[in-house]
Amino acid sequence: MNKIEELEKLLRTDVLVEVNEEIKALDKLISKNKDNEDYKIELDYMLDVKKFYDEVLLHIEKNKLSLEDAVNILQDLEDMRAEDDEV
Repeated sequence: MNKIEELEKLLRTDVLVEVNEEIKALDKLISKNKDNEDYKIELDYMLDVKKFYDEVLLHIEKNKLSLEDAVNILQDLEDMRAEDDEV
């Protein structure tokens, strides 16, 4: 499996699943706490993250994502996982 295929699989089976779960959880929190700006800011951020990864998948489907970009995104995801593990 090359790095582009690896990235596509990771996005579809892990990253976007987690992002969508987080968006649903934030929607639920916002519905209960309509005045909480922190939740709204976090939701906006997660929606931007989702949009970015959806665009990455679109580029993969259209064969427009370079191997270099795929490697960089995979490295960024790995770095984020490492940061999450530290917290």
